[in-house]
Amino acid sequence: MLPETHLLFLPSTQLVVQSIVSAVLFGMIFALVAAGLALIWGVADIVNFAHGEYMMIAMYLTLIASNDLGIDPLLMIPINGILLFIAGYLTYILVISKVMDAPMLAQIFTTFAILLILRYSMLYIMGPHSVSVDNFVFSGHTTVYGISLSYPRMATAVVSAIALVAFLLFLKYSRTGKAIRATAQDWDAARVMGIDTDRVLAITWGLGIAAVGVAGTMVATFSPIQPELTPATWTIKAFAAVALGGFGSILGAAAGGVVIAFVEHVGGALLNPSFKELYVFLAFILALIFKPEGLLNRGGAK
Repeated sequence: MLPETHLLFLPSTQLVVQSIVSAVLFGMIFALVAAGLALIWGVADIVNFAHGEYMMIAMYLTLIASNDLGIDPLLMIPINGILLFIAGYLTYILVISKVMDAPMLAQIFTTFAILLILRYSMLYIMGPHSVSVDNFVFSGHTTVYGISLSYPRMATAVVSAIALVAFLLFLKYSRTGKAIRATAQDWDAARVMGIDTDRVLAITWGLGIAAVGVAGTMVATFSPIQPELTPATWTIKAFAAVALGGFGSILGAAAGGVVIAFVEHVGGALLNPSFKELYVFLAFILALIFKPEGLLNRGGAK
């Protein structure tokens, strides 16, 4: 009986370990996406419902560059980062700045309108079918002690972690980053100190969108892209991470992203993998009900 029990126990243990590894890898990605959303939310005090749509744009740009032009996705990281920064900057200048003093409902409708424009523009241009990146220098996978390790996912986790650290260091030590944090704490005091808050908000939008640009570039290397499903999935997970970490807290949102990854992957391994998305929604709702200020929030955009 002992050998049989051991054989029955080993697969479940291996499955849990596999889910933990997946959670760690995806946690880095969720952290970067959530940090971008939290930055915009914490500084501009606006909910960007189109967060996932900007990520989808980066994914499609990576797809076109890789499949049609033969450019490796790694080379698209700085390109997409810059392009998405410009997109975020212009979004604020041309659209968001016009509703900064409007009621919250008008602001919500504005970002939701951006969501619809971007999503269905991509649907019209790229079509409704799921597509995937064919070429990536880190393609394939390996197995270590029965645990499958995907090279694209590992590369994505490493790039996301590096980008997140660079993101946080920029906000903490650069002059622009200090201006962003000052604006997040008190707009009026920031103006009195000579900070151009309108320019800071534009840069904030640029940085927040650039973060999902980097994440989208790498996620495209292993995840199919579909205009209606892809952005919604990533936006919801980013919102859940921000809710867990605390609205406006970048570090909290990043930590919340890791928690959400564990809820999704480990929950799927221990319970039913068919309901992984449901576990994320439940975590989101429970966080809003019982800890609306965030489980990890210390306040402020930091």
